[in-house]
Amino acid sequence: MISRTTQSLLGAVGVLAIAVGVAEAHPPTSQAAVSGTTVRTAVQNTALVCPPPLQGGGSTVYSLAVPGSSSATSTTGSAVLGQLGSGAAAPAPAPSSGASSSASASGAQALVQQSSVGGSTSVKAVSGDKAPALAATAGGATAPGFTVQQTTTDSDQTLTGTECTAPGTDFWFAGADSNKGSNDTIVLTNTESTASDADIHIFNNAGEVENAQASNLDIPAEGSLSLSLASLLSPFNTNTSLVVHVVVHTGRIAAALHAQSGSGSDWLPATTLGTSQVLPGLPGDVSDATLVVADTGATDAELNIHLASAGGLIVPAGHESIDVKAGTVTAVDLGAITHGEPAALELTPASGTGQPPVPVVAGLQVVRGGNGSTDTGYLAGTGPIGQRATAAGNAAGDSTLLLSTLTSASTVKVTSIGGSGSTPTVQNVSVPAGATVSVTPKAPSGGGPFAVTIEPVSGGPVYAARMISRKSGSTLGFTIQQLSDDHSTVEIPHVVQDGSVLLP
Repeated sequence: MISRTTQSLLGAVGVLAIAVGVAEAHPPTSQAAVSGTTVRTAVQNTALVCPPPLQGGGSTVYSLAVPGSSSATSTTGSAVLGQLGSGAAAPAPAPSSGASSSASASGAQALVQQSSVGGSTSVKAVSGDKAPALAATAGGATAPGFTVQQTTTDSDQTLTGTECTAPGTDFWFAGADSNKGSNDTIVLTNTESTASDADIHIFNNAGEVENAQASNLDIPAEGSLSLSLASLLSPFNTNTSLVVHVVVHTGRIAAALHAQSGSGSDWLPATTLGTSQVLPGLPGDVSDATLVVADTGATDAELNIHLASAGGLIVPAGHESIDVKAGTVTAVDLGAITHGEPAALELTPASGTGQPPVPVVAGLQVVRGGNGSTDTGYLAGTGPIGQRATAAGNAAGDSTLLLSTLTSASTVKVTSIGGSGSTPTVQNVSVPAGATVSVTPKAPSGGGPFAVTIEPVSGGPVYAARMISRKSGSTLGFTIQQLSDDHSTVEIPHVVQDGSVLLP
């Protein structure tokens, strides 16, 4: 006679055998399963956050780019830009035609919606200084590479701009300012349905600043928290070169830092720690540049400085290296370091120190113009563009691409994508090893704003930035966005059948 325990065990084995049989009868059918290798596939959903534009008496334009992906399995989709809590946090279903102001998935009104892949759409922000943060989402065929650019023309005709970014939990900003006359603002935006909390750590040339006001900050669900940087510091902690670290403890948020000084204003790009840093996007006509480097560890950092300029990789005379004390920030005035040639700045650990490389964060404040008419842009350490980068919000004649390599030459394909019905234009650009090339993208047919995609065709890694520059009378305005991989695809790891995972 079989005992009840034995019956139970045999029954369990029978169930497992059925489960294993099902797994074997219906094996994974993806390319990864068939080839046994890691493959890339198109993303299905993308979510971005645009900070409140802080436009004052100016005006703001949002530009959407939907480059799509040849590996996308979906043929329909929709990209939506709307206010927080309007339903834009979930991709909307595809309407019957191109771009329009229409309802989002929850039925709330969105600013703009686009369903066609390969198009470019723009919409203005609401007027006034109370324009809110916005959520941008895309699903299906519109998700791969979905990009939104936010560009503000201030009342004095200078420009500020930022690429809307994905939420995260850790953000570094290098080059903030709390001096009298500056007005730097930190904006924390939460698109989720529950509150988040975060800390803000601030570093200057003496180390981390004591600031109890920046701990356990509550960011409301589907809302934003804007804080003056000066309000987080005591009246005596004033510095022109600060590094700000935002650490999120609950949930995910989008962090942004808007800097405003006597020479102009713009958004600081977020960056990350790294033992080496590459800062692409230095225009050739820089009138002044300030390098800000933070070493938040316990060991001093010694870094060599190189410029990838038009003639190749060089050591800038008088600025060969920078030393940063442990736990502090060091700022160096580089002056008009580019001398008429666009460049990327590279920081690498100095050899022969006997110390392991030290992680640092780095940023650049860039000033262009003179004679009372200047504007400011900001750069930060960033990675290469990877498979493809996308820049939205270009107009004929006002955009310049700055493409750089460090170790080997590369060939890059630049494609300009216009609105519905326009014909894209393609340029193939050669970038010599250790050099920076300036490229004016060709506008596609049909006129109007357009997007640009940048794809390495051959050679080594490519670093890129896009500068929008406009002149109104004697007033110069510009903004620079550094470009990274547009996350059109994700890696699917190698998958194998293993029935042992079903056994005790």
